[in-house]
Amino acid sequence: MIDILYEWLGYLGRWGHIVAVIVWIGTSFYFNWLDLSERPPKAKTLKPNVVGEVHEMHGGSFYYHERFWPTEDNPRTLAHSGPAQLTFLTGLFLVFYIYWLGADVYLLNPGKDGLSSWAAIGVSALVMVVPWLIYHALCKAVLNDKIVFCVMAVLVTVVSYLTLQVFSPRAAFVHVGAMLGTIMAANVQYVIIPNHIKMRGQVKKSEPVNQEFHKLAKRRSQHNNYMTLPVVFSMISIHFPLATLNEWAWITLLLVMASLFTLRHYRNIYLATDVNKPGLLALAFALLAGGIAASSIPAKMETQDLVALSATEQQIFDIVQQRCSGCHAAQPTEEGYEAPPAGVRFETMAQMEAYKDQMYTQAIASDLMPPGNWTEITDTERQALGEWLVSVGAVVQSE
Repeated sequence: MIDILYEWLGYLGRWGHIVAVIVWIGTSFYFNWLDLSERPPKAKTLKPNVVGEVHEMHGGSFYYHERFWPTEDNPRTLAHSGPAQLTFLTGLFLVFYIYWLGADVYLLNPGKDGLSSWAAIGVSALVMVVPWLIYHALCKAVLNDKIVFCVMAVLVTVVSYLTLQVFSPRAAFVHVGAMLGTIMAANVQYVIIPNHIKMRGQVKKSEPVNQEFHKLAKRRSQHNNYMTLPVVFSMISIHFPLATLNEWAWITLLLVMASLFTLRHYRNIYLATDVNKPGLLALAFALLAGGIAASSIPAKMETQDLVALSATEQQIFDIVQQRCSGCHAAQPTEEGYEAPPAGVRFETMAQMEAYKDQMYTQAIASDLMPPGNWTEITDTERQALGEWLVSVGAVVQSE
């Protein structure tokens, strides 16, 4: 029963994170569109000090918006901080639940020597905290956003390369996204909302709104807008091992992120000016094509020293190579597979031991693997594999 509740904790954590992300990104995109789409009013306005208006239609209704600087308290003023905070907290829970509790399998590169689990967890925490401190200090020291962008591009490049040296490919991609997501959430928590509160306080006192507070909040909000698409890509990339498995995966990550950043810039310019910049659109697709090209480079296969295996290990290795490695290899031989499902590879005994729990659940406790038993693994082979998995410490699930 405890195992079932533990699994459901993961399901609900993922569900909560996805819902929070949808709400936060939806709100962010909507207000970015609203801000960039506003135009100077052409007729008498409803509020004083109106600097822009937007007309829109949605769901069978007409809407009219005015952006204004209030001269007196408005009790209906609302803040939109909850979705950002909930996104960060649910994301942090998933990092803890998946990558820290399961560091040996999901955070470290299975079957490879490297950091200890505790050291990897420490690096994981640093990846999410230190870049925010660097970015925050940079924004306070430098007003030119082009400089901020260049420095952050270098930082993302360094983190992308280094995490792929110490983490599993999927964990590395997720951590680059988590790094940017943390920056976005911290922008809301420590810059945008505090400046909103200061502006709200001035309105309550019927004081003129300090434009510096507005500029500080607006700047970080726009930074968040540009980071959103790259973060979403890094998060969903774990479902597409083709993008993560070869030694040039960090190039794929950077090029696709740059493509999505450029695409966002193209869209923002069009919203703000009604001017189409086809050169930016072409650049976005060129960067994307480069990322796809980098992902097409075959991943390196690992080899097993067969002489070092015992007779039992040799038997198990042969079973897995015949029945499982057609899909679960750096270069799958089964038709329709360009990369191993979920990035799981069984080219060495070390890799097989790293995924012993998953192998037992999928191939022994159930008949899910191989799918439809298309490799025709026999009951005798399943039994031998199951006995070996138990001998190396696999967590036995009820059949």
